[in-house]
Amino acid sequence: MTRALILMYHQVTQPQSAQEHRFCTPPAEFVRQMDHLVEAYVPVTLDAMVAGLRGERPLPDRAVHVTFDDGFVGVLEHAAPALAARGIPATMYAVSDRLGRSNDWMTGRGFPARPLVTAAQLRELESMGFAIGSHTCSHARLTEVDRERLAQELTASRHTLENVMGQPVRHFAYPYGLHDDAVRRAVVDAGYDTACSTVSGFNRRGEDAFRLRRIDVFGTDRPWQFRQKLRFGRNESGRLFALQYYAGRVGARLGLA
Repeated sequence: MTRALILMYHQVTQPQSAQEHRFCTPPAEFVRQMDHLVEAYVPVTLDAMVAGLRGERPLPDRAVHVTFDDGFVGVLEHAAPALAARGIPATMYAVSDRLGRSNDWMTGRGFPARPLVTAAQLRELESMGFAIGSHTCSHARLTEVDRERLAQELTASRHTLENVMGQPVRHFAYPYGLHDDAVRRAVVDAGYDTACSTVSGFNRRGEDAFRLRRIDVFGTDRPWQFRQKLRFGRNESGRLFALQYYAGRVGARLGLA
C-alpha cells in the first residue's frame, strides 16, 4: 500500500528564544534530515504526489514532499541550498500581504520578529526548485472570519502571488491548520488544486486533496525522533510508543490482540 508523507517546516535557522525553538530547525540539523530523506525516501513534487494519490500516475513507495509555511528568509538562506544540492523539491506557502515584512501574527504572542521573503526572493526560491503556494493574505484564522473576509483571504492572496510569480498558484495551506467544511469549500471555489492541513498521518490513495496530512517537524526533534515521525506517520514521538507499536504487531500476529 502506498503511503506518502508531507513534511511541514516553518523556520530553518537558529532560535532566538526558547519559545520559538519548536518552530526553528537549526540549519545543521536540517541538513542531516535531508540526507536521511534522500537515503531512505523518494522526494517528489507535490503535483506528482497528488497525481499518484488520485491514481493518475504511479507513486513510488516512501514518497515524501517537503513544505514550509509563512515565508521566512531563513528558508532561502539555509534550507534552499541544502534542498537544491540534493535535488529535493519543496513548496513554500507564503503570506501574500507580508512579503518583505515580518511575522506580525506571532510577535503579539511574544515571538521574536523575523523577516519574511520579498517578492524577488520568492522568485529566487522558485528558481531553486520551489513551488509557491498561498497561506492567505494575513495568516488569518479562517474558521473565525466572516464569509466575505474568507473569500478575500483566499482569492486576493492567490492573485497577488500569481502577479509576483507570473504563473498560476494552485496550492494552499490552512494557517494554524484551522479549517472546516465551509473553509474547504471556499478553498475549492477560490481555484486551488490542493490544500494542506496540520493533521498528521500518511497520505494514501484517494486522500482528500484539500485535507492533505502533514508531519510537523519541530526544531526540538532529535534525529531518532525525526526518523520515528516519518516511520510511523505521526507528530508525536517517544520510545514508549515504538515499543507499544511493535508489541501490538507481534501480539496481532500471535492472535493475542
